[in-house]
Amino acid sequence: MAESAENKALREKAKQIAEQRRMEAKNKKRKCALCGVEESDKTPFFAHPDGIGPTCREPNVCEHYRSMPRLR
Repeated sequence: MAESAENKALREKAKQIAEQRRMEAKNKKRKCALCGVEESDKTPFFAHPDGIGPTCREPNVCEHYRSMPRLR
């Protein structure tokens, strides 16, 4: 059964679109769910225990925690 050239072209186009989306997702910068700072070597992220998304690993680095008043 010979495939039509049109079907083959549509499949190739879909593959290109999927590859482009994969590359965009891979290059997308993650942001802290609390303070919004972008992930870097200086501010590595981890999964927040409450499941709200990636957050700064160290609370003293996170802008969200630094802006909160200190409770003593």
